[in-house]
Amino acid sequence: MTNHTEELTKDLGSFHLTSLLIKRVRELMAGSPALVATDSSDPVKTVFEELASGKLSITDEVVTKD
Repeated sequence: MTNHTEELTKDLGSFHLTSLLIKRVRELMAGSPALVATDSSDPVKTVFEELASGKLSITDEVVTKD
């Protein structure tokens, strides 16, 4: 787990963070563009790549682009 993810887990709690990441996965499945270049067609992997790259900002209830 990256330091950024660990901080988010500490701040939001693992359940809340998971819920927000699932929301982003659903957005990708509904056709939202990925925030990072990826060869993966797996939306779950794409979300983790977005989070690890810092392109995905998560604040309490909102998933946004930087």
